[in-house]
Amino acid sequence: MPRPRVLIGDSSQAMLAFLEILLEPQFEVVSSETEAEAVVLTAKKLAPDLVILDFSLSFLEGLGAARQLYETMPNSKVVFFSFHEDPIYVRAAFEAGARGYLVKHLTVDLGHYLGRVLQGERVCWPDGLETQVSRMNDN
Repeated sequence: MPRPRVLIGDSSQAMLAFLEILLEPQFEVVSSETEAEAVVLTAKKLAPDLVILDFSLSFLEGLGAARQLYETMPNSKVVFFSFHEDPIYVRAAFEAGARGYLVKHLTVDLGHYLGRVLQGERVCWPDGLETQVSRMNDN
């Protein structure tokens, strides 16, 4: 069975290298990019199953890339993998079409959560963030 194809977008070369090593046994990393525009262009060219983004591409650029991918590449699922624990970021990511939001320093089994997204689930880790977003939406 072929491994799911993943494109990674993060402004840190060190994080890109780390994620490539971490994901490689379970996923085929087709490209790693440091700029939002390059993420979108590469995704359109390679049609990955999953795109992992960070807000470090800059808040609006990361969100813009997610929106473009959601609108033009509906079969490529977007997951934000970020240091930000603020529910405002989580809500913005989901509103931009992301299927997942994972906080970098709190996510132990990244492959598990990415697999759930590929199976069609919407995931958010840690769990409490989704509750905080729901409360924001109620106000």
